[in-house]
Amino acid sequence: MAIQTLSIRGTDSQDVARQAREALADFQPKLLLFFASSTYERPETALREAFPNSEIIGSSSHSEYCNDSYTSGSVSIMAMDAGSVEDVCVQVVENISSEPDLRDVLNGMHDHFGGVDEILANFERYVGIILFESSAKAEETFMDRLGTATDLLFVGGSSSAADGGQSLVYANGRSYTGAAVLAVLKTANGYDVLKTQSAHIFSERKLAVTRSDLRNRILYEFDHRPCGEVYAEVLGVELDEIQHYFVCNPLGVVAGDEIFVRTFNQIQDGGITLHCGLPEGTEINVLKTGDIVDDTRKALEEAIPYQPAGVINFNCLYRTLEILNENQVEPYCALFGRYPSIGFSTNGEAFLGHINETSTILVIK
Repeated sequence: MAIQTLSIRGTDSQDVARQAREALADFQPKLLLFFASSTYERPETALREAFPNSEIIGSSSHSEYCNDSYTSGSVSIMAMDAGSVEDVCVQVVENISSEPDLRDVLNGMHDHFGGVDEILANFERYVGIILFESSAKAEETFMDRLGTATDLLFVGGSSSAADGGQSLVYANGRSYTGAAVLAVLKTANGYDVLKTQSAHIFSERKLAVTRSDLRNRILYEFDHRPCGEVYAEVLGVELDEIQHYFVCNPLGVVAGDEIFVRTFNQIQDGGITLHCGLPEGTEINVLKTGDIVDDTRKALEEAIPYQPAGVINFNCLYRTLEILNENQVEPYCALFGRYPSIGFSTNGEAFLGHINETSTILVIK
């Protein structure tokens, strides 16, 4: 079997690693990806000791998915051997809020596989996973710089944490804050990527962002007017009620049939904070949320008409909270129980940029 998935609840990180090693006793992972509840201390160290010959990357999590189950306080693991991932290169970029130049990092990763020409000649087999430590709030600029440094597609998400836990990302036995973990995979049989959001256009009216603070993710103006005033106008509600609509009526950058979601967070400093920043000059539509389970089912059936080796689901925490509130956890997880799959509740998703209220899914064939 090229991919195995595990959901483990242990007394501590050492117990989790022991259970993983026992479950994978006859398996030789090339790459081990894990999402660990932030209630566990040093899971990266324990897993590194248990799997010294594997590349290991991961993220802290608020809550976890594995196959057809949803849990909190556990560790979800996907182990991939050479039958699914022939080779992998892992790099960590620290202090991402300083807007580092990524060209040397990506050139080194290209060279690991024999150079850009090798990757371009076999482009359908190479894909990147990216895990951000979310407290840095630097994903937007990082993804822009990543896109100029490589033609490789990177998908992933930003770390989350349970109440009182610490947000972290992990690579090869170390934990990081304010960092991004990058992994380029040479898959054995190729991959697919899909992005799905249960958000649809509420108003055809285009709103132009005319004043914003991208770094601090604060939006001030649409069309040279206070953004809250314009948002209330589009929704047809009173200005003092708009905070009740932030999640059910997010914003969307619409490009053809694709929607890239941004969600308001809270009113602050004469503007409204966002979970993902919007630069000045961007045009958006106000959206409305729909049926997460039905929309996800349609997206999976359209994109995966075959039995994949494994599926990785970077699912926005807002979507997790919505399916919990609507008692839709079981039917949602059943969609992924058809495949060996893991996932976690993210603080934002990576797909051609930084987005939220979205599920970004990597399918390994």
